[in-house]
Amino acid sequence: MAIKLLSSLQTYIFQKLSFQRRVFFLLLAVVAAQLLLVAIFFHHSLSSSLEYQIKTKALIQAQEIASDPDFITLLKEKNIPKIQKDVARLQKITDADFIVVGNQKGIRLAHPEKYKIGLPMVGGDNIKALKYGTSYTTIKKGSLGLSIRGKAGIKLPNGKIIGVVSVGYLLDSVSYWLLFYSYPVIFALIVLMIFSSLGAWLLTHHIKQQMFDMEPEEIAMSLHLQKSILQSIYEGTIAVSRQGEILSVNTKALNTLGIPHPPEFLIGQPIEEYVTPCEFFLGANAFGKYESKTEELMQDELITCNGETLVANRVNIEDGDAHIGWVVSFRERNDFNALTSQISQIRQHNENLRVMSHEFANRLSVIGGLIQIGAYDQAISTIRQEAQQQQKLVDFIAKTFQSKVIAGLLLGKYTRAKELGLNLEFDPTCQLEQEPTCMTSNELAAILGNLLDNAFEATLKNPRSNKVITLLLTSSGEELVIEVADNGTGIAHDISETLFSKGVSSKNQPGHGIGLYLVHQYVTQAEGTILLDEAEPQGTIFSIFIPNKS
Repeated sequence: MAIKLLSSLQTYIFQKLSFQRRVFFLLLAVVAAQLLLVAIFFHHSLSSSLEYQIKTKALIQAQEIASDPDFITLLKEKNIPKIQKDVARLQKITDADFIVVGNQKGIRLAHPEKYKIGLPMVGGDNIKALKYGTSYTTIKKGSLGLSIRGKAGIKLPNGKIIGVVSVGYLLDSVSYWLLFYSYPVIFALIVLMIFSSLGAWLLTHHIKQQMFDMEPEEIAMSLHLQKSILQSIYEGTIAVSRQGEILSVNTKALNTLGIPHPPEFLIGQPIEEYVTPCEFFLGANAFGKYESKTEELMQDELITCNGETLVANRVNIEDGDAHIGWVVSFRERNDFNALTSQISQIRQHNENLRVMSHEFANRLSVIGGLIQIGAYDQAISTIRQEAQQQQKLVDFIAKTFQSKVIAGLLLGKYTRAKELGLNLEFDPTCQLEQEPTCMTSNELAAILGNLLDNAFEATLKNPRSNKVITLLLTSSGEELVIEVADNGTGIAHDISETLFSKGVSSKNQPGHGIGLYLVHQYVTQAEGTILLDEAEPQGTIFSIFIPNKS
């Protein structure tokens, strides 16, 4: 029955009561148990001290009466009335509940209740006093009840024992005194219990708020859900505190970085022990420079960690207004390049088709007009001329640039330049005999595409421009050299030092400021350098030098 009742109580506590109430009652029970122990200890100490004091007091009073010469004389002379009168007087001036005097046979000579005079003393604790004349204390039940009694033998000068004195305090009186002295402590314990209850409620309320008003079961479910979501993310994800300790990590991150430990092992460990370099995880940009709090949000950064080139994103972890860490997500650059390459190629093909469609539509219109007016020979000549020019351009690009990706890009950019009324000229020393080894063809295409697009736009802005953009691309020496010269408006001095930062652009339009940032990222990853010069008579020259890697 008791086990069943205990089981029902446990079920009620853990299933029916909220977490706040459970903690509240638990704290209350702990405080109550502590206060109860304090009360028991105090009661034991007080009762022991009070008992000792009463025993001492009773014994001293009994010894004083038994050693009084006048009282000894009265007992020797058996002056009973005088003995009773003296005992009655002493009874009034002491706080003892009773004073009893007995002769050498233990017969009462004085007693608070007169009808008991002449009767034997009750309790059986007079033997040592009457036989040996010693003084001592006992706790016995007499005719007046259970009491603490001090006993002393009455002796003549020659040592003969002629009686006994018993001074007693009833335990009822002792209990009253004990309760009286306990009142302040009881009051203090009640006040402590009230304040403890209030403190327990405030503490549990605060804990509940810190737990976002969620029950432990809900928190556990959220934690399991968070872990499941974290492990299901395709990208590697690591959360790091401001102190550099790992807060969370998924398996994909460990596999990408080549860390041979389970995620649980890394929790609380310094990020610098497992990721090298780790500046990006601690609030720095891709080049190791620490950003201000408002600039710490980073997207699509190229970083190198543990020998792997990654495309990474970083967001802040905020606790109210306090910044407490970062979450970094990343994937291998090859995965990122595979996707961006496909998108870039599709966009390039669309652009090329659009430009070529527009270009050939114009030429077909000319040829169609010549045929309609009967200028058949001129129409045939125009067709041959266009075919020869186009084939000459295709043959030159295909022969000079062995990379099909680069060749296709430059053919499209050449056609695009003509559509815009510009002239893209290739330096006679251009030469790309093989696929670049210092970077992928897609990365090189991204660099060339961004530089040429910027050159087109800058040249179109200059009304006095000669409309010529010059390109030099060669890998014949120890370096891959790229040089793009435009005849545009140049670069303003106020943005020249930050031109390669993300979001910085001379166009002053939203959505720009990414192209040169990516160019700088790719060149830096390939350990190359970028030089910026002014062109004559006006414009800008971008020169890039990247060491060829065997």
